[in-house]
Amino acid sequence: MKEIIKKIIFLSILSYIEINIASTFSNFFIILPLTFLGYSFYVYRADSNFSPVEAFLFGLLVDLIHGTYFGLNAILFCLITYSINSYSNAFKIFSYLQICLFFGFSAAAYVGFTQLALNIYNFSYITLLVSSFFNIIFCILITILSSYFPKIFRLKI
Repeated sequence: MKEIIKKIIFLSILSYIEINIASTFSNFFIILPLTFLGYSFYVYRADSNFSPVEAFLFGLLVDLIHGTYFGLNAILFCLITYSINSYSNAFKIFSYLQICLFFGFSAAAYVGFTQLALNIYNFSYITLLVSSFFNIIFCILITILSSYFPKIFRLKI
């Protein structure tokens, strides 16, 4: 029960940060899906596999917090959980750059799907491309920081 409460608090804090920085980044056509990336990294770093029901419920919670269509984040969280769980053994032989590219491209796919669902008449390829490059660079920077400051990034949430 403590683990579930910790995960809910973690996602709520990331959602609050994402909502606060969204207006600043939107001026530069950047969408940083911090909640999605945080959840993805959490699933990747977990010792055991996440169940699809757990991913779906956390996605519904994020939908409630963000005020998006009910089920949009739930479906995308289920997809990323499935892909991480099914390729967990393959990730062991990947380099850090390949894992960063995977998370960056999955964040770009998240941005594309959410923009397609939320802004169907105002879809912007500029936002998608700039966000993709920014998310990949953001994932690489997080990896570089975790290699230079390993004590900070080994904290268990």
